Amino acid sequence: MTSNEFSPYKYINHVLNLWWLVLLATILGGILGFIFFHFHPPVYEATSTYFVTLDLTRFPVLGEREDLIQYNEDMALGTTQGALLSTDVINNVVIQARTFGKSLTPQDLLKNGTIERKHDIWELRYRSEVPLEAQEIVNTWAQIGYQAMLSWQASGKAPAYVIFQPPTLALIPQQPVIYGRNNLMLAGALMGFIAGIIISTCFSRNSKVSIQD
Repeated sequence: MTSNEFSPYKYINHVLNLWWLVLLATILGGILGFIFFHFHPPVYEATSTYFVTLDLTRFPVLGEREDLIQYNEDMALGTTQGALLSTDVINNVVIQARTFGKSLTPQDLLKNGTIERKHDIWELRYRSEVPLEAQEIVNTWAQIGYQAMLSWQASGKAPAYVIFQPPTLALIPQQPVIYGRNNLMLAGALMGFIAGIIISTCFSRNSKVSIQD
């Protein structure tokens, strides 16, 4: 075996000989993760869900192409999102949020909120650094949005064959979705561990070159 060939055994031995360096880098990485946590408060996400289906006995399918049927289904179910994002709903949520002491703008609501469809399930989410606030805002949004869906249907703006179920309201989130302390410390420690291995490898190579010189 030539000196230019990679030897896993020698590589592992180099790292083990400098185990203290790897350990130190791992600990420092964890500490940096903890420091990062203090400058970035954890963010919590509350989720309300809707179950939206079609009454197939009333859905117009006669004389329609199959691809257009799917298109019409998606358009009809999309009224859920349309109602939730309508100007009236957004403004009413902002006004209602003031009743529990939250100064909110429409831009804040849209920035921190997301809507996702999973087949017949629609998920309405809202993120906040305060778990209770995330729950209150998303539930307020869900209830106002549901009333808008029914209003749209009564006025003919939403098809009559779409069945809007009342939302399942969110519980208070218990775990942060980002910037959790444990996750940040673990990520920092892992990055430190990798950095320690790289540094120990470079250190070993430099030491070897010095000995040869």
